[in-house]
Amino acid sequence: MQLPMPKMNRKTFQLFASILRKSSPSISDGELKVPLPSEAKASQIVEDTLKDVGYSFDDVRTIRQNYVNISLSAASWSGTCPIHKSWDDLFSIVENTSKLPSYFYVLETNQSSFDNTQNKRALELFCQLRQLLASLADQCEPPQEGCAKGSRKLFYIIETDDGVTKYDFKPTLKWSELKEVPTENGQLSLVEKLRKLISLGDSQDSERRSVMRSAFHEIISACHSNSEIFKKILDSIDNFHKRYEEHHDLFVRRFSINKVLHEINEKDLTYTSKINEILSSAQNKALTIPGALIVIGAVMKIDQVVDGIAVAIGMFITTVIVHRSLDVHNSTFKHIEKQVTAEFKQYDVLNEKVEIRQRAQQTITELSDLLDKAKKNSSFMKNSIWFICFLAVVFISILLKRVDENGDHAQATQQSINTAAPENNELQADNIAPISKATISKPVSAANSSASNAPQKTPH
Repeated sequence: MQLPMPKMNRKTFQLFASILRKSSPSISDGELKVPLPSEAKASQIVEDTLKDVGYSFDDVRTIRQNYVNISLSAASWSGTCPIHKSWDDLFSIVENTSKLPSYFYVLETNQSSFDNTQNKRALELFCQLRQLLASLADQCEPPQEGCAKGSRKLFYIIETDDGVTKYDFKPTLKWSELKEVPTENGQLSLVEKLRKLISLGDSQDSERRSVMRSAFHEIISACHSNSEIFKKILDSIDNFHKRYEEHHDLFVRRFSINKVLHEINEKDLTYTSKINEILSSAQNKALTIPGALIVIGAVMKIDQVVDGIAVAIGMFITTVIVHRSLDVHNSTFKHIEKQVTAEFKQYDVLNEKVEIRQRAQQTITELSDLLDKAKKNSSFMKNSIWFICFLAVVFISILLKRVDENGDHAQATQQSINTAAPENNELQADNIAPISKATISKPVSAANSSASNAPQKTPH
């Protein structure tokens, strides 16, 4: 039974790299020939080291004739072969996997993964940037998660003020171009920082991603073809990070401004509703005066002075009550005006946010105009109810005067009738008496005359 190969670690590979660096290895027939060190027990040290880094050590073929023969084929290693002929060969592997091996040794320059060289930093920058762009893309090939995501092609659909812009490009370039990309100014740390910003796991990840896409679009918009995009971003890491910070700062400020503007609009709506509500209440109270007058005219018949005085007193008391209510509303308007001034004064200190100050000043002006109109309307209603009350009193006075005149006229008529009645009785008596005497005397005389002329009968 074959025992499992031990897992490569930093210490063992560092020892292996030091053995290769001290010698002058050569390649022949796909094998690396390394002179056996002259130290005592060198053979055992090499054998143990090769086994520790995952090489399938052969007791017969690996060490012979003072040379260590190391096969570069993948079959001879438990994992991938960490030895590469050149940086270009290593880049071919990195290009396919989007991942730099943890341990590697490049024979071209006798440099390993422990050396902080320009070539190593360029490869790391290549991997980190490709993974970042894959995270920002709308679609990737291949689409599966992992380091290789988007290694073949990336698709972007970015909305702009002018419409929608589409990009599809291969995130790769030649090694001769990549090794010339500057990496001395911390470009790798900037890319790593950008990657972390969109993977914090908070609710703003999507917002920062959108801002980063906007910065990405601004940089590559100058490219004449999609094949230039990846190289353009590699050469503009500093600018990419700077543009992102500018866009994000603008986004945060815009979000803050929108939030404050929304707050101002809500306050504006609240105060406007209050003013309209108070004004509507005042109007309803003012309408009670003409309403009461209409009701009095419709259901009451004032035919006595007492009724008219009672109605006039009721109208006066109602007018006084409504007047005092309107005074309260007017005081409320003045209080709201002071409150509006104090409420919106806080936005004057935001000197860097001119838009907020302008909106606050505009809202104050509009609310002040509305309050002025409300106060004028309240004063007009007070004058109107007193005018209506005055008209009502005049109307009642006229009505009572007419009632009084009608009463005097009726009394005079009755007195004239009563005065004329005795005279008529005496006149009638005088006219009847002579007629009666003449009339009565004539029949009596006639009767007596006829009686004396009639023949007298003799009694038998």
